[in-house]
Amino acid sequence: MPLVSEKKRVSVVMATLGGVTVARAIAALNCGTLIPEEILICIPGEFKCRVEKLPYPNVRVVATLCRGQVAQRAIGFQQASYDLVLQLDDDIEVRHDCLEKLVDCILEVDNIAVAPKMLDASTGRYHASLTPTFHTNPLFRQLMFWIVNGPEGYMPGKIGRAGIGMGLPEQPDDWFDIGWLPGGCVLHRKKNLVLFNYYSLKGKAFSEDLFHSALLRRKGIRLVRCGRAICDVDFSPDIASGILDILKGYRAYAIALRQFIKENGGVPVFLYLYLIFNLSSIVIRKLSILIRHRIDVVRKA
Repeated sequence: MPLVSEKKRVSVVMATLGGVTVARAIAALNCGTLIPEEILICIPGEFKCRVEKLPYPNVRVVATLCRGQVAQRAIGFQQASYDLVLQLDDDIEVRHDCLEKLVDCILEVDNIAVAPKMLDASTGRYHASLTPTFHTNPLFRQLMFWIVNGPEGYMPGKIGRAGIGMGLPEQPDDWFDIGWLPGGCVLHRKKNLVLFNYYSLKGKAFSEDLFHSALLRRKGIRLVRCGRAICDVDFSPDIASGILDILKGYRAYAIALRQFIKENGGVPVFLYLYLIFNLSSIVIRKLSILIRHRIDVVRKA
């Protein structure tokens, strides 16, 4: 591993259950222009065997007694050795210069947390939730933004009155003082880390990035998107998931959002309207994908 100046040394913290994407995420980190000094794989002890044979000298497995993305990550944050700490989901692959660009950005300003621009791994296109291009129907889009944020409508990178994080447009690259950062890939200074489990709900940590962003902002940390840094994420829909599975996950998502506005402010009626409209869109899109998939299967038969 090439020598790196002290101020650019990075710890990576990855909370995982040891899925198949972990090895690819770590390989991408170790092929970059700035290689992390350490990669802490925070995994419940019962799943430790899934990641023990990763062939990288900078990987350290941290077996946790708890299970939960936020709790596992907090343990990793506590054990990070270096001043710069990257939180990274196990399904994200950073581009070759992504980490270096994030480091260059965070070293320019003191109290910031910085995230990259995310592209869809399957299409190579920019991906962000709830931007002016998120839906093809302009009337639906306009109504949705009214539900999310009232008369003010779309505000790039802000959290609306419904407690929903609005996405950023692809351009310009850099955005400062936004309301939230997607939690999949964020670079912090060690002194600014949130070192406790702030997510009280059980199961998958839906919208934990909103909770995390709110805590960072209360600490006076400015949230920044560095568009020069790019990572790839698989956003393709899971056609194997049935409608009942979608509804079960959506219920947990709704509970998380209700808890978020309870703790951070918001208008419950706006949230409930958003949940209804968004669920309708998801179900319609899911049925459309299933129908197209079924047609393709029949044609190939």
